[in-house]
Amino acid sequence: MYDFLNGKRVALVGPAASLKGQGRGEYIDSHDFVVRINYAKIQSVVDAGSRTDIVYYDGSYHDYSSCNPKFLVCSYPETEWFFESRCRINVERFKQKYQHHIVNSDVYRSIKTSLDPEHKVRPNSGTIAIVDLLSSNLSNLYITGVDFYRSSYLSTHPDYGNKQLKEIKSIFAKGDNGDYHDTDKQFYYFKNEIMKDDRIEVDEFLGKILSIQNKEEKC
Repeated sequence: MYDFLNGKRVALVGPAASLKGQGRGEYIDSHDFVVRINYAKIQSVVDAGSRTDIVYYDGSYHDYSSCNPKFLVCSYPETEWFFESRCRINVERFKQKYQHHIVNSDVYRSIKTSLDPEHKVRPNSGTIAIVDLLSSNLSNLYITGVDFYRSSYLSTHPDYGNKQLKEIKSIFAKGDNGDYHDTDKQFYYFKNEIMKDDRIEVDEFLGKILSIQNKEEKC
């Protein structure tokens, strides 16, 4: 599917507040491809790098004129109940300007089934991006700024940048037409299943979270 990723080193950079102060911008930019999520805003080049090659977005409209990605990926497939009403118009608009892809429905369905057999848990774009990228033959995936809401958002996030983590989780839990974002289920799915892939490298913050969780489970 993503033949251009074959054998490539990829960095996935999310908008989590835990990215701030890590100072891995140069390391991020050293990768063959830099992937960002949704708004793709860069608060600090020192922490987040300067490049944006690929963006996974949630079907909403975003202005990417400042980062000019080479490739856009809609995180939600045409089989999702809200795709036609919320995503289609933006997908068609972005197709006019960027190379564009929509996440494979089978990949997406496998994530939803893993999170909840009744398919009520809707994965966030970060989780979707990780699984979708790993479905390619990339050589390495460095993940930073994606911590499954163990920290809040960076202040540059236009919707949640001024909200506390507790409020964000409360909004997610309310859901939408029966589905909702469950950040803990996504974290454990990542820890117990996705992390089995030895091509993954996580940043210091997420690495510590995973280490603490593993130690607690052994006690």
